[in-house]
Amino acid sequence: TAPGHGLDDYHTGLRYALEPYSPVDDDGRYVNDGKIPASLVGITALETKGRSPANEKVVELLNEVGAIMHHERYEHSYPHCWRSKTPVIYRAMDQWFISLDENGLRNRVLDAVSTVQWMPSWGENRIRGSIEARPDWCITRQRSWGVPMPVFYDENKEAYLDAQVIRAIADKIETRGTDYWFASTAAELLSGIELPESWKGKTLKPGTDTIDVWMDSGSSSLAVLQRRPELQFPADLYLEGSDQHRGWFQSSLWIAVATTGKAPYKKVLTHGFIVDENYRKISKSADKPQTAQSYVDRYGVDVLRLWASSENFQDDIPISETILNQVTQTYRTIRNTLRFQLGNLFDFDFERDAVSLDALTPLDQWALSKTAELITETTEAYDQMAYHRVYQLVNRFCNVVLSAIYHDILKDRLYVSAPQSTERRSSQTAIYLICDALVKVMAPVLSFTADEAFAYSHQGVEYPEGISVHLQNWPQIQPAWFKSEVVAELEELLKF
Repeated sequence: TAPGHGLDDYHTGLRYALEPYSPVDDDGRYVNDGKIPASLVGITALETKGRSPANEKVVELLNEVGAIMHHERYEHSYPHCWRSKTPVIYRAMDQWFISLDENGLRNRVLDAVSTVQWMPSWGENRIRGSIEARPDWCITRQRSWGVPMPVFYDENKEAYLDAQVIRAIADKIETRGTDYWFASTAAELLSGIELPESWKGKTLKPGTDTIDVWMDSGSSSLAVLQRRPELQFPADLYLEGSDQHRGWFQSSLWIAVATTGKAPYKKVLTHGFIVDENYRKISKSADKPQTAQSYVDRYGVDVLRLWASSENFQDDIPISETILNQVTQTYRTIRNTLRFQLGNLFDFDFERDAVSLDALTPLDQWALSKTAELITETTEAYDQMAYHRVYQLVNRFCNVVLSAIYHDILKDRLYVSAPQSTERRSSQTAIYLICDALVKVMAPVLSFTADEAFAYSHQGVEYPEGISVHLQNWPQIQPAWFKSEVVAELEELLKF
């Protein structure tokens, strides 16, 4: 076993009191520490052009002393770098950790999980299990970039860490950037800072470790929400992919509970990942995925928004030309529905021409009853963030309720009846109310189309100054829109 090169081996070494020996430097080469054979010093353990020079040299040395009984290639699972596709070399390194059980922190974090609304609900069990099983948090990394770990070391490699010193250095970093730490001497970093007595007279050097990026992102609620008076803490919603129960959702939770005593968010929504139409992962390294802008250029932004809402975000979300073409057909149906309505309101002014609601014809009352159902059901869907349900409801309303039934029946009345006839004005009144409700319920998804239609219905021009559907209240159902007994009779009639 090699306790200094791999987690399983490390735990085995702890069990049998073996030193976590790691004779490989930062470049992946064997070091000259007096223990490594001279012929191995400087040879890289990293794979180069499909071969590992160190592995070959070790086999050669074992053969020279007759210490190898058998040698063959054996294929097995081994961790590889996701970007370079080459084997990863593990090394045991001195690191800084946060004790997650100190002062009952783990239990406090678990209690905070129960205060959050998780969407979908299985997210709560997922993050709870992850928190329960998590070991102490290793918060340092050995990288050439990142936020520095603000630790100093003396000539004996003894660490010096102090909260007040860190806060004073943070004030400097805030104005000068993180590179200031790596470009400055200890004297420059500590200039003007009152030092603890134990630090005085020491020859110090700033450490080179960086902080785990999950501490950066995990502290965003403190850095943003608590430092900006126009914002509030905790956040209303955290939104990310399903992998973040072990990432951002969790790091944010640990840090917020440790520093404020409560979760940094009220709700957490988890979505799937974009995949191709066969539900295969779209990889930047293996494929040539299209950008969102390329789809916007070809289909328009509202079609792309409609596609995003059409899928259940809790699952992986497929995208392809075929899928977008299908969504485009739905978009055309919705847009043509609005065009029909607006086109038949060309000579209608609501304040001047609308009939009283109690004078609406049975057919118009029926259409408004269906509009009321649409408002109720889409409101519930939005509250549950079930946007695919909104897509289905609006699509069905336009396709079935309006195009196939209501609009089709109205054509004679709208095209042939006298302009001022009561029946025609009744239908125009209903169309105006239906159009107003429809553009408002679809505005969160079809933002630009809804705004365009709303402007035309109220001002007859495109995007007038100060007029926007996004500045309006959510549509409200008016009890006077319909009489239940009238709607019930018409429902029976439509069954024939």
